[in-house]
Amino acid sequence: MNETQNKEYPDNVFTLAIPIVAIDIVIFTIYKNKLCIVLDIKESEDKKVKYILPWWIVKKWVSLEDNISGILLKQTWIQWAYCEQLSVFWDPNRDPRGHVISISYFCMVSVDNFLKNADFTKIQIIDYNNLDSIEIWFHFDHKNIINVAKKRLDYLLEYTDIVKNIVPKEFTIPYLHKVYETILWETIDKRNFRKKLFFLDIIKETWELDRKSANKPSKLYEFIEKRTENIELI
Repeated sequence: MNETQNKEYPDNVFTLAIPIVAIDIVIFTIYKNKLCIVLDIKESEDKKVKYILPWWIVKKWVSLEDNISGILLKQTWIQWAYCEQLSVFWDPNRDPRGHVISISYFCMVSVDNFLKNADFTKIQIIDYNNLDSIEIWFHFDHKNIINVAKKRLDYLLEYTDIVKNIVPKEFTIPYLHKVYETILWETIDKRNFRKKLFFLDIIKETWELDRKSANKPSKLYEFIEKRTENIELI
């Protein structure tokens, strides 16, 4: 590696003659039966609490995957989440401090994994339905990025088995049905939903019962470990 490659960024990266490349991560989870997003907490000069997506400037000589893992660990303490690239946001005016290009990622984490690892001194769980009521730090375009991610989530939910990344490893069919209704904001016929699940052969019985409910224990299921697309469950 030559001397130029070893040279550190200047103290103010916005003085560079080229755009800055950053990673913004949208993390979805189901918390208290609501679709939620995970945001970092920021305190502005006027002492008001504001929020941003977990993010950081891309580190050179490090893969995007390792950049993402580093951001998740450093800013949320989430050790594992399903992630895939969402889009690139390049508007020169999206950051008032300088020209920053965002490579955004769409992630999902189950609430049990999330609660086990997350650092609540750094992050806040925000109900997606309350997104309009919060203030984003520096007025970044993060709400737009989140809404683009929600559209991607809706599409993938209808045509793949990606929901397995946001539910616990073992679940009841009523719980899974409720997750779909919560995310898609629509009423889904219970009988047809159940029939399609078994017809598509994407879940299997664990032969255990969910004994947490005060009602009659329900059977627990888990997803079959395979990537399934074009399932048209809904």
